[in-house]
Amino acid sequence: MKQGLNCLLLILTMLGPKTTNAQVFNAGIGGNNTKNLLERLDADVLRHNPDLVIVMVGTNDMLNSKKMIYYRNYAHNLEEIIQRIKVKGAEVVLMTPPPVDSMYLFQRHDRNAYREIPNVKMDSTRQIIKKLARKDGLGCIDLFQIFSDMGLPEHNVDLFFRNERNSGAKDGVHPTALGYRFIAETVFDYLKMNALLKKGQKLVCFGDSITHGAGTKNRGTVTGQNYPAVLSALIQQHFQK
Repeated sequence: MKQGLNCLLLILTMLGPKTTNAQVFNAGIGGNNTKNLLERLDADVLRHNPDLVIVMVGTNDMLNSKKMIYYRNYAHNLEEIIQRIKVKGAEVVLMTPPPVDSMYLFQRHDRNAYREIPNVKMDSTRQIIKKLARKDGLGCIDLFQIFSDMGLPEHNVDLFFRNERNSGAKDGVHPTALGYRFIAETVFDYLKMNALLKKGQKLVCFGDSITHGAGTKNRGTVTGQNYPAVLSALIQQHFQK
């Protein structure tokens, strides 16, 4: 009788509720700047009631000739995004967008539209992001500096950014699958090091085409080769150990 009762309790325990791993959402859309992110913040981020939001935006604000805005407007928009997320009780981690290959960029956009060298603009954007992170007490992953220290992107040589040699694409802005994995591993290491990984949390990756996963299969999801997808897999593995 006692043995049968113990077996029943064991079965009930196995069938009972389990602590779920963190859930990751890919909220990246190609061509978006900070204005676009503000417009869809409620629908694509806040409706998930996230515990943590990773925000990476600025490439289109600074380099897309159809979406460019002034630095002060960029800073204002990003600050509003931060505050609206924080009001909902979620933590925010900012990430600086990576540098670009200007040679390819100028093949798609009018060179005369740029008053500054593209990566000078991206470095200025990086400084705005870091300043806001300090001001608001946020985490910040300096992806721009990490890639710059590696000397990337290197025109038609490197393997981390899409180029004619590695993918047949005259891109220079969007990462390859290897580049997305590198970003995901960088984010994962940062979250782990700063004790920001928690079971059951909801994590939203919010941004533009680099978050969306341009150039990869299953982009916009968390099952492909984009950085949120790889990040999700790394988190699942982390909690299964």
